[in-house]
Formats: sequence, C-alpha cells, structure tokens
Amino acid sequence: MLTSIKTKLKQYIERTVDKKIEQTLPILYQLVDFRSSPEEERQSYYERIRNHKELKNRFINSGIPVEEIDVSIQDFENWLTKFPEIRKHYSDSEDVTIEKCLEHYLTYKHLNVTEDDVFIDIAASGSPWANILSNLGVKSYRLDITYPKGIHRINIGADAADTKLPNNFASILALHCAFECFMGDADLLFIREASRILRNGGRLGIVPLYCDDTYLVLTSPYCDQRLVSIEPGAKRVWRDDKYKEPFSRHYSPEVFAKRIYSELGNNVKGKLLYIGNIDELVERYKGQRIYCHFMFYCQKL
Repeated sequence: MLTSIKTKLKQYIERTVDKKIEQTLPILYQLVDFRSSPEEERQSYYERIRNHKELKNRFINSGIPVEEIDVSIQDFENWLTKFPEIRKHYSDSEDVTIEKCLEHYLTYKHLNVTEDDVFIDIAASGSPWANILSNLGVKSYRLDITYPKGIHRINIGADAADTKLPNNFASILALHCAFECFMGDADLLFIREASRILRNGGRLGIVPLYCDDTYLVLTSPYCDQRLVSIEPGAKRVWRDDKYKEPFSRHYSPEVFAKRIYSELGNNVKGKLLYIGNIDELVERYKGQRIYCHFMFYCQKL
C-alpha cells in the first residue's frame, strides 16, 4: 500500500513539476520517503527508547573501561563565571546553550588544560575557544577544513583525518559536537591521526560521544542524500527535529569498540567518562537540552 502511494506521488511530481526546479526533485522524493517512513526510521523513536545506563553496561561488556563521574553544578557555574566569553558565544543557541558550555567545561577539566600545553580545538568552525585559551597563556589553535590551508596564526586549515601537522605537534586535542559529523572513514582515520600528532602524555577528548541501541546515521530529508555516505552496517534514520543536518553518526557500543576503540594501538589508552548526574543538570537548567552523557578520553603513553 505504502509503495503504491509513494509511486503515485512521484509520478504526480514528475508530471507537474517545472523543469526549472528539476534539481529539487531528489529532495521532494526524500520528503515522500520521510513522510511514509515507519517510526523505527525516525530520530524521535530512538530518543524515546535510549537508555544510557544500559548503554554504559554494554560498553563495559564490549571491553571498554567506563568511569562514572558527576558534574559539580557549583564548579560548573564557577567555570562559567571564569569563561563568560564561551557562554556569550552560545547565548543565541536557544535550548542548547548550557549543553555547549558544558562540553567545553568537560574537556577543559578532564583534559587538564594548563599553560604548558599545546591545544587544538578540532573541527572548530567559528568557535572562539582557542582565542580564549590563548589569552590565558595556553598555546592554542583551532583546526577546520573550511580555513585556508596551512597554519595561519591560531587557525589551521586542514582535514582532521589528514592534518599534515608534524609528529608530536600537540599535547591536547578536543572535539566538541564534531566527531559525529566525520563521514565515511574519517572517524577511524582521525583516531590514527590523533595518535600521530599527539605528544607522549598527550590527551584527546571527544564530547559528546553519540551512541544508541543500534548503529545508525541521522540525516535530514531536506539534505541531498546523494551527498551522504552511509557505510554498510549503519542504519539510515531520518531526523524529525528542526535541524537540517546531513550526517550524524551514532555508534552502538559494540560497533564503537570494534570500529574506534580497537584503533587506539598499544601506545594509547582510552576510556569513557559517563556523566551520571545529567538529571540534576536538567533540573537546574530548566528548558535546556543536556545530552552529553558520554565523553571519550584517550591518553598517549
């Protein structure tokens, strides 16, 4: 029945659409697919069934060390006072302002950023974080594929999976709501690259680490799927929220262990930090969405 309806809708579109907007046909077809998709192919379904405590246990059973931590609300608010620029930067982020600030707090605290470090904010886009740290005396850079190639003051224009930076260049690499966007093999290639450019004793932090019961890629029906690469084994799930983003990878614990954790090698040790009191933060910051339940932490030996 659904197949018949979809076929008729596509035929109707092809008969009535003007040639001048022919390039919009793929999006129209995607929207037909989206509108007729079952709930198991939509983001909201996985948000309803997601259980982070169960996922934590599955990570442990997959051989990944998990350390449960609590975020001190008082310490976090003291940090916000110390870094008002980061809150100001995300002040127009509506219901994720606190989430974005919290991600930076977690990497700052648990990667133990000091003036002796060389810090790179990976996939930073327009973030002021590297500038903020530089003003505190921390040698800091921000790296993004959209910057002009090479090192230009604090900006590094490069692919995070192939930076062209020297071996042992940095002591800290941090990713804030970025790793999930690394399409194709870029995620595992970045892990190898991070091991190369980190110094001995260097640290890597990825937050949030997005995970779900099933290995999936979230994608918006408003983004041209011809440009979206979803690897075998990952399930395509339509975004049904307000964000028109093309690619967001969510690992199952088992896939993360096999695909990413196994890439660390003998000279890098990794673990997951599980934030156990997210509910307290949600209660404190009413109206804010806070979802960084997991942070991936690595240290090069």
